[in-house]
Amino acid sequence: MLSHRLSRRTLLRALGVTTGAALIPLAAACGGTSSPPVATSAPASSTAPTQAAAPAVAPTATTAIKAVAGGKLNVWFSANWNTVTDQAVGDVFTAWGKQNGVDVEWQSIPGTPQILEKESAAVAAGSPPEIDNNNNVYWYAQGERLDLTEIVNKVKGMAGGMPAVALAANTGMDKKIFAAPYAIDPWPAHWRKDVIEPVTGGGFFKTWEDLLTLGPKIQQPPKTYAYAMATGHEGDHVNNIMTLLWSYGGRLATEEGVPDIKNPANKAGIDMAVKLWKAKLIPPDSANATTTSWNNETYQKGRGMIAINPCTIYGWLVVNDKELADKTGLALPPKGTAGAFAEAGVPGFGIFKKSKLADRATAALEFFLQPDNVKKISSSVEGRYVPVYRDHLNTAFWQKGAFADVKSIAEVGRIREWPAPPQPWETDVENARYVLSDMLHQKIIGQNMPIEDAQDWAQQQMMDSYNKLVKK
Repeated sequence: MLSHRLSRRTLLRALGVTTGAALIPLAAACGGTSSPPVATSAPASSTAPTQAAAPAVAPTATTAIKAVAGGKLNVWFSANWNTVTDQAVGDVFTAWGKQNGVDVEWQSIPGTPQILEKESAAVAAGSPPEIDNNNNVYWYAQGERLDLTEIVNKVKGMAGGMPAVALAANTGMDKKIFAAPYAIDPWPAHWRKDVIEPVTGGGFFKTWEDLLTLGPKIQQPPKTYAYAMATGHEGDHVNNIMTLLWSYGGRLATEEGVPDIKNPANKAGIDMAVKLWKAKLIPPDSANATTTSWNNETYQKGRGMIAINPCTIYGWLVVNDKELADKTGLALPPKGTAGAFAEAGVPGFGIFKKSKLADRATAALEFFLQPDNVKKISSSVEGRYVPVYRDHLNTAFWQKGAFADVKSIAEVGRIREWPAPPQPWETDVENARYVLSDMLHQKIIGQNMPIEDAQDWAQQQMMDSYNKLVKK
């Protein structure tokens, strides 16, 4: 889903680039992941598309990312999985350029590992894009991004203010803001109302224990399964596992940003993940999935009755499968003994210090962050993002219907490193080492290792990443 999640090969190559090693381009996306085409700024005479068109499964060809255009202010951002929102983001920056006599070129880049390689090559060559929303904490930790605290402080109280997670997700251990938030990207549970409500008597499963007990009644394996839980070598597995761990009081890191998977409070959530797997409520191919679109596709094809994921699933259904969209509910994930919790992703733009027009980029970004301009992003395809300014929620769309719980996640959602600020080591743990996936499948399920021993193994793996990427 998110382009800041990296593969081992990509991360190692990127680190090599930043230390002077030669960049070896990939012939195909890591792990078999494929990408939609890269969208770029259109000529002035072109018109924006009128409907979203996000593929359930991206095409197989890997698309190259355009190099930085010399003499222009360059904006790179992760693809929004619909061309309407991509165009809305690009148009705001283009409008600033026209007002200030600056040529602007924007690129919508698919969520693939290659973006870090491209960024690294551009940084090594001294020509990174001015504005970029990928790998923010990684580049800030390398000293390559500007401190944006002053810019964000100017706007964070406008239009009803921003939710706390918007700032927390873009604030470093040094308490400085390294990226400017412009939307909230919650991770609700997408669930089949037509299949689940007859079993629950109405509404979604209240607890994970309810899902474990009643799950067999809502599935017909191998045709359908209760929960399309991501557990493989792909980025979404960390969210899906951490959602369980949070609900039983667990966490990924300490308040100081040190890995904490060994925390005894994580055991109950890990145990529930094992129980769901052994009860065969999760599709067996989840263990070998290598693309973050796996759970999207499993739900969109009607094979999974539940999927925890950003609203890319729901947004795709609204455009491409309205019948299934009508059968889909959006809710907070089930409760554990500590409650129900969900992740709230927060896309934000950072500025590369060494970009050619870095001095103009701060003005462009401040223009972009004005409430009227940001509203164009969240309203381009309603539901794709929760607006980052609270006043923009005062519409019938957000006050009623399917998105009520999604709206609440923006206020109570967590980042993956909670209770710590964003950490550069998390990327390595998630998509280079795949620590949580291997802890579950290789150690506990495959080798029958006691959970506490598997936690100790995972802690050592995570500490290796911490010691490598966190400056002392």
